[in-house]
Amino acid sequence: MSLCFEAPITIVGHGLAGSLLAWTLLEQGKTLRIFAGDKPSASRVAAGLINPVTGQRFVLADNTPEMLTYASKFYQGIESRLNIQCFHEKPMFRLFNSQKEQGNCKKRLKNEKYDDFLDNTSPPKSLLAEHGGIIQNHTAWLDTNTLLDALHTYFKQQNIITYRNFEAENVEQNIIYCEGVHMMFNPLFSWLPLQPAHGEIVTCDSKQTLPSTIINKGKWLLPISQNTCRIGATFDTKITTPTLLESSKKQLLAFAEGVFSKKHDFIVVEHQAGIRPTTLDKQPFIGTHPKYSNIHIFNGFGSRGSLMIPWYANQLCNHNIPAKANISRYDGLAAAMESNNK
Repeated sequence: MSLCFEAPITIVGHGLAGSLLAWTLLEQGKTLRIFAGDKPSASRVAAGLINPVTGQRFVLADNTPEMLTYASKFYQGIESRLNIQCFHEKPMFRLFNSQKEQGNCKKRLKNEKYDDFLDNTSPPKSLLAEHGGIIQNHTAWLDTNTLLDALHTYFKQQNIITYRNFEAENVEQNIIYCEGVHMMFNPLFSWLPLQPAHGEIVTCDSKQTLPSTIINKGKWLLPISQNTCRIGATFDTKITTPTLLESSKKQLLAFAEGVFSKKHDFIVVEHQAGIRPTTLDKQPFIGTHPKYSNIHIFNGFGSRGSLMIPWYANQLCNHNIPAKANISRYDGLAAAMESNNK
């Protein structure tokens, strides 16, 4: 995929993927136009957690350390340019759900690749940790709303963003679709196996002082001040429109109370829902349409977008899309769809 275009580039979508890709292209001197439209963005609901070691097996995926270093410098560069604060480095207490998780972690602690990321420090007594836990380093959270608000103000000042839905006016224009879950309704890319994942989070006030660290035990608690936190997140692939469920709110509150030895009496001040654009193979959708050389996609980052998007935007702009993320891996699906439509 080459972005060495003479014509302006059109970006469709105004969430984290579209906005950070636009920033990257502008930094490279490209001429572009952003169509924000009226579709909701899951980025406005996302917690923006950055966690390099994930899952019950404590996996440090390929390229993650490189992505982490790049994302940190990338966000700090935006903070400096736009005079905002959106990137917050915070350690994470990871509490084990079982002896099996504890065993998986012990294996990683013997691997020097994990030395910078896992700290074999026991949780404080203020946390309930039946099976123990550790500290995870190089974790952070991205204040996506502060970031997106600042970027959109900047784009308005540059007169390159319009808040209306995109309609192709020139078949020769170069288009990059960054539509999140709305990709399902775009006939150009609806053949890609997107997995919409409904998620809910709550923002709460606490009567007790909260720890300064992120707490993770399957779900997470993110302190954003001494007495305010966000708690998340649910995950449901059967719900396809943002829906606020009372059962989800109760589930999240029960989780939060269950990680502390002292009752916190959380009071919900906001309840949000969004649809994450996740993929079946956990890799994003990046690349050029198999039939139209001027139509591209940058999507499918799911819950790891805050970490992955800056690095992948740079890879795309430098014509170096990893094979595991390139949509060419699904060329067979595209061919089958085209055959069925004949």
